[in-house]
Amino acid sequence: STQSTGSSGINAEYGGTLEERVAYCFNVYDMNNDGYISREEMFQMLKNSMVKQTTEEDPDEGIKDIVELVLKKMDHDHDNRLSMDDFMKSVKEEDLLLEAFGPCLPDTKYREKFLADLESGNVILDVSQAKS
Repeated sequence: STQSTGSSGINAEYGGTLEERVAYCFNVYDMNNDGYISREEMFQMLKNSMVKQTTEEDPDEGIKDIVELVLKKMDHDHDNRLSMDDFMKSVKEEDLLLEAFGPCLPDTKYREKFLADLESGNVILDVSQAKS
């Protein structure tokens, strides 16, 4: 899968339909662009977004438990990874799962200001350096 750039990526990131936002987040989470969010990708994203606890328990074990819970809830076809279809179904059932592996969409307040500035011409986007 390829990540969208230009106005369609901006549209998804700064509003867009639920499907566009789901696709945008999925593409952010699919770190190796193979079309799936693997156990390893989930583990890395959750590890990066977790607050470090000063307990005796190995924090990696807690993250592995969360990955298992996520798979149990979101892996609809039971192939031990999340496809776009799994992710879409899960988010449609529970929209809080959209950013399950860490924030990737801007805060509503910033999104609204950015869109207003973009419409008024106060923001110029240079997508010439954007990766496709």
